[in-house]
Amino acid sequence: MIRTSALALFAFFSATSAFATVELYCEAPDGSGAVVAVGLGTVPGLAVVSATIHADSKHWSLTEVDGAIPIIVAQGADVDMHTVIDFADPEYSRIVASVRLITSVEGDDFVTVGTLTIPEVGAFPLICEGP
Repeated sequence: MIRTSALALFAFFSATSAFATVELYCEAPDGSGAVVAVGLGTVPGLAVVSATIHADSKHWSLTEVDGAIPIIVAQGADVDMHTVIDFADPEYSRIVASVRLITSVEGDDFVTVGTLTIPEVGAFPLICEGP
C-alpha cells in the first residue's frame, strides 16, 4: 500500500512540469490603466491557463475572483510571432475582449506590442513583458 502511494505521488510530481506556465504581462502606455496578464502553458501551441484584464475600472478573470467579471477563452493562436486571443462570456454569446500581439526579435533583444479591444469600453495600446 505504501509503495503504491509512493509511486502515485512520484507520478504526480513528475507530471507537474507539464503544468508549468510563463506569464505575459501587458499594460497600456497611454495612462489609461489598461492591463492584461496571461499565464501560458509551456506546451506546443497556445495554452491559456490564466488571464486577468483591467480596463475602465472593470476587472475580468478566467478564475473566480471577487468583483471580477467571468470570462473564458473563445479562441487563441500563436503563429509567426503574432498572438491572437479572444475572450468570451461564459455562455460563448459574445466576445468580451480581444488581445492582438506582435513580437519582434533581433539577437537577444525582443519586444512585444499590441492592442486590447473591449467592445463598448475601448481600444488600448499594449507594451508587454514576458516570454
